[in-house]
Amino acid sequence: MKIRRTCKDVTRLVLESNDRPLSTTEALSLRLHWLACSSCSRFGDQQRLMRMALDRWRLYRNSD
Repeated sequence: MKIRRTCKDVTRLVLESNDRPLSTTEALSLRLHWLACSSCSRFGDQQRLMRMALDRWRLYRNSD
């Protein structure tokens, strides 16, 4: 059970969260890291934005 994460670990977890649900410990460690690291927090925000844009594009493309 690893709570303290490096920026590299956080980046990997954010990308993995697109493919699988994170465990409670993983999600908690992300939130704690984001409180201390604005760069990783920004990366998480950018990743969420990209996921939303891709989902909207898929809906648009499939609506024809």
